Amino acid sequence: MDEVRTNFTVTEFLFLGLSSDPKTQIVLFVIFLFFYVLSVAGNIIIIAIIQLEPRLQTPMYFFLTNLSFLDICYTSTNVPQMLSNMVGRTQTIPFSSCATQMYFSLSFGMIECMLLGVMAYDRYVAICHPLHYMVIMDQNTCLQLAAISWSSSFLSSMVINVLTLSLPYCGPHVLNHFFCEVPSVLRLACTDTSLTELVVFIFSIVIVFIPFLLIVVSYIRILQSVLRMQSAAGRYKALSTCASHLTVVALFYGTAIFMYMRPQSKSSRAGGKVIAVFYTVVTPMLNPLIYSLRNQDVKGALRRVLRKQNIFLGIRKMSLQNNTVVLEFTLLGLTDNPALEKILFGVFLIIYLTTLAGNLGMIVLIRTDSHLQTPMYFFLGHLSFVDLCCSSNVTPNLLYSFLSDHKTISFAGCFTQCLLFIALVITEFYLLASMALDRYVAICSPLHYSTRMSKSVCVSLVTFPYVFGFLNGLSQALLTFRLSFCGSLEINHFYCADPPLIMLACSETHVKSMAMFIVAGFTLSSSLFIILLSYVCIFVAILRMRSAEGRHKAFSTCGSHLTTVTLFYGTLFCMYLRPPSETSVGKSKVIAVFYTFLSPMLNPLIYSLRNKDVIRAMQHLSKRVFFQRTAV
Repeated sequence: MDEVRTNFTVTEFLFLGLSSDPKTQIVLFVIFLFFYVLSVAGNIIIIAIIQLEPRLQTPMYFFLTNLSFLDICYTSTNVPQMLSNMVGRTQTIPFSSCATQMYFSLSFGMIECMLLGVMAYDRYVAICHPLHYMVIMDQNTCLQLAAISWSSSFLSSMVINVLTLSLPYCGPHVLNHFFCEVPSVLRLACTDTSLTELVVFIFSIVIVFIPFLLIVVSYIRILQSVLRMQSAAGRYKALSTCASHLTVVALFYGTAIFMYMRPQSKSSRAGGKVIAVFYTVVTPMLNPLIYSLRNQDVKGALRRVLRKQNIFLGIRKMSLQNNTVVLEFTLLGLTDNPALEKILFGVFLIIYLTTLAGNLGMIVLIRTDSHLQTPMYFFLGHLSFVDLCCSSNVTPNLLYSFLSDHKTISFAGCFTQCLLFIALVITEFYLLASMALDRYVAICSPLHYSTRMSKSVCVSLVTFPYVFGFLNGLSQALLTFRLSFCGSLEINHFYCADPPLIMLACSETHVKSMAMFIVAGFTLSSSLFIILLSYVCIFVAILRMRSAEGRHKAFSTCGSHLTTVTLFYGTLFCMYLRPPSETSVGKSKVIAVFYTFLSPMLNPLIYSLRNKDVIRAMQHLSKRVFFQRTAV
């Protein structure tokens, strides 16, 4: 028996979930879907209110924004997989996906502990040192405290994850949980795990106990300060600002400490799953409710936002120095020469029609041809859809401006265009990364390809880019449009892009510029890192192949993807990884033409001309249409 266990390697895990009863699973699916939607919606609303309301631009609400964004990420790491398992035929997860889920779940849990500790310190400074509050908790200090919370947690989680995954797992592969969590995974290791468990325990002490100690010490000092106050109204106001934070701390730390700081036993495992539901699903859902129902500032801000005449996506109108209202911007476009505008109209109309025809044709081809029902073409279908949306977001307005003297765009229209553009570009980044992972699995692990790239995995790899892209698009657009625009309202571009909009602002743009640089740098580098790492592994695997035909076939399946990556990433590196200036904005219009118009147009051509499967599917579809017409 030991020999069999030693020679068997676990490639996937099977979740036991919360229940094995099909009827109960349907009920749980509805409940947790409701919780998830409420959690995402509530936290997005909290972020939007804080970004839109000037009175909430304080350190306390800066950390609350971080907490809300974290809760969205935390619950999105686990709940979609759990919902998929409840309604899917299989409840398995590949080993690599389990490792990823375990890493991010642990990271986000640690970050929440750290952030709650930082928020307690913020309350301590606000109540005990009110006169020095804005000096002690200045913008740089807040950014540093948030950055330390995120970076230290990601590094700590990486250490634990590496130690956990370095253990041999040789069966059984049944995971008695609804998501991949370190304690549950460690039980499946077929070797001594005492050292890893000790490291996990030490990190739990450091990450959980030290912030908890900071919270306890902060509130002891707060209570001492409050008891010294002579005014009852002052004592009530001081305590009321802490009530929401204390409630969140009690919910999160109570369940997390009970989960991790107790000895493991067979009887505790079932209870552990119930406890895990609280801090992974219930707490992220309750946090925005607690901070909105128990916080007068948030309730007041929410009422003020709802009273605005323009409540489209929570956008607020902004007053200029001459007390007029910003209702529209003027797009300077590519040229002001009328004769050249007519030529450009014809050129871009042809490009747009080619883009529509090519990408729609690719989507129809993939949907109708049975030979293209594979993960690779599943991702390609979504890439075509994103290219279609990205081009349609900008081109119609550009074509209209070429033929019209009215070259303006409404405030709401500019916001929508900016949001969608950022969201779709980030989505394309990670779709290209998902396609690189797909090629890596297909070439490096061909025997396990269908298992590792199962339907649920593919759906997860597509869902993440959309969710992450649109959350980032919303946050970046809100940061841009909360700036004050006064003076010239002429955008030196052909669409509402971030860099030229920043140039128009007459308020402080440091936070927005830094946020744009961080998001652009992170999305570019992280997605490109996945692509480069995948192709390094692919090239190593190809070089080991003895057959020249096999090497050629492997290279040919990657050629189209590599061409698309080079076109898309090359132009965007030039666009966003540099500070905005008058000269850079002018150059960016030329660069933007490539990734806004040419890249979406060329992608279907690249994948059709360089791909034998697509060419064959086109031939079959053409023959089918021809025979149908002949029969008629």
